[in-house]
Amino acid sequence: MQMHFIQRLREKARKSHSPMGLYFMLVLVVLVLFICLPQFQKSSNLCDLLLRVVPLLIVAEGQTFVLISGGIDLSVSAVLSLSTSIASVTMEHNLGFGIVLCLCSGMVVGLINGLGITKLKINPFLMTLLTTTIVNGISLFIRPYPGGTIPAPFVNFMLASIGEFPIGPFVLLVIFVIVGNMVLHKSKLGRHLFATGGNLDAAKLAGIKTNGVLITFYIISGFCAAFAGLYMAARITCGDPSVGASFQMQSITAAVLGGTSLTGGQGGIMGTVIGAVILIMLGNVFNLLNFNIYWQQVIRGLILIFIVGFSQFHALKRKRTALHVSQPA
Repeated sequence: MQMHFIQRLREKARKSHSPMGLYFMLVLVVLVLFICLPQFQKSSNLCDLLLRVVPLLIVAEGQTFVLISGGIDLSVSAVLSLSTSIASVTMEHNLGFGIVLCLCSGMVVGLINGLGITKLKINPFLMTLLTTTIVNGISLFIRPYPGGTIPAPFVNFMLASIGEFPIGPFVLLVIFVIVGNMVLHKSKLGRHLFATGGNLDAAKLAGIKTNGVLITFYIISGFCAAFAGLYMAARITCGDPSVGASFQMQSITAAVLGGTSLTGGQGGIMGTVIGAVILIMLGNVFNLLNFNIYWQQVIRGLILIFIVGFSQFHALKRKRTALHVSQPA
């Protein structure tokens, strides 16, 4: 019974999440930009796009896991900033210890989120919002303003390049995409994640330890945000308690744009990759066209409203269809 239920949920998730339309959209957007914006074609601009996509994708991957589980993680921005702050005060003394401490800090925040949601039954939105406030305070205590030192060997390793091409960031991107896909579609944990997000009560009845699944993926989300913080520390070569602010909404937008449902049980890493790429290209186009930064915020907000509304509409439609099918003839 358990395996049948999990397999059914997994197949449903696969069928409902088809990124082919996103592939077409991405190709169309790139073609339009190549034709209309000659400066977009420059190799320096394309390499910069890759450098910007990597941290967003890493954070959005963790966010995707959490959204599939039926939750949300607003603390990713604070964890990313905390990671850069810790890195800036520890790495110059002990590089290895600094890296481990940064990653552990993110995992601890994820653990706290998971325990608060599963054991204390706090709403995921409220729980992760509370931890965001706390972690932001800790970041400001450690690093009140941007500064500190990130060792050159770490910067060179994270941002390694061959000519203009940033091979280091590209390898990181590929690794995270491959591992994320394997976790979702090739592991027992991934099957349990789809089952938990698809129907929590049914997953419990099928014998799945749903609390353990939720806690595990909140820890993974914290790890991803902390790793993205290490990457950002290498990029800006210092610690910054506010550098992660934009990643909170962008990670959610990238995941939802890529087909991940806000109601849980549906999503995939490849869709999130495309969502992240589209968002970064959008910001790049704004800059190339010299859009006012305030109007950029307005447009991004409108896009998020549209995406969330579209996602909720389809979730409601699927629910009504499921209810109609389940009714006796």
